Amino acid sequence: MSIQRFQALPGRLSHALVHNGIVYITGQVPRDVTRDVAGQTAEVLARVDELLAEAGSDKSHILFAQIWLKHVVKDFDAMNSVWKEWIPHDALPARATVEANLANEGILVEISLQAAVKA
Repeated sequence: MSIQRFQALPGRLSHALVHNGIVYITGQVPRDVTRDVAGQTAEVLARVDELLAEAGSDKSHILFAQIWLKHVVKDFDAMNSVWKEWIPHDALPARATVEANLANEGILVEISLQAAVKA
């Protein structure tokens, strides 16, 4: 069984990989940490779209998403409003959203997911 790796950072990680027809996307964070949680979420989801396309999938094939928020009570509704606009309503994945102390003080959201490769 082969593994395809995409956008590898040597010695650290691959931003996406495909194994057995599943795309695994690492935790994606915004580059612009000056934006509010809605802006950061939109930026991260655009990045996820790019990675899914590069790996042969799209958001309608997401199986599971993990979302980390710096302030889950304060920011859940704003993040979720962006998510609802982005995700296809006829292809809702399983999802978990939790609060976490993220790697950079300015990061308000991080998203990781798994998706099926398009047939």
